[in-house]
Amino acid sequence: MSAARRRLLIVEDGHEYEEFVRLFLGERFEVRVAHAAAEATRLAREFQPDALLLDLRFERTPADALEGDADDLAQRRFGGDRARALRHLQDQQGTIVLAQLRAQQCHAPALFVHDFPARRLANLQQLYGAVHAIPAFDAKAMAQVLGA
Repeated sequence: MSAARRRLLIVEDGHEYEEFVRLFLGERFEVRVAHAAAEATRLAREFQPDALLLDLRFERTPADALEGDADDLAQRRFGGDRARALRHLQDQQGTIVLAQLRAQQCHAPALFVHDFPARRLANLQQLYGAVHAIPAFDAKAMAQVLGA
């Protein structure tokens, strides 16, 4: 008798994470995929994932589809430079989405495939609880972190 598959919510702007999981870990997870924050929060509510796999950078996402107020951010942090604010929102979209998921009471362990400096990862863990990172796509490490 096989163990029940864990529910995994993938949040990314492309399809690489989904393709990797389906190819190397598909038998271990029931997968849902979101490509924007609103879709991620809706799926988290409906799907009740056991784990989250998040892309950090949403470089392919159009500016109007990013979460966050680029104009306000430009004024507060970037001396009015909207282009820099948009780049920041793209570069940090995964953490912004994670913040929204946590605000919606989705506390499933989260995994980023990113080589965060130790201090940055510790800050993310302090802010968002169970947050993990691996530096590269590694099926064995991913399965271990995601509990499969």
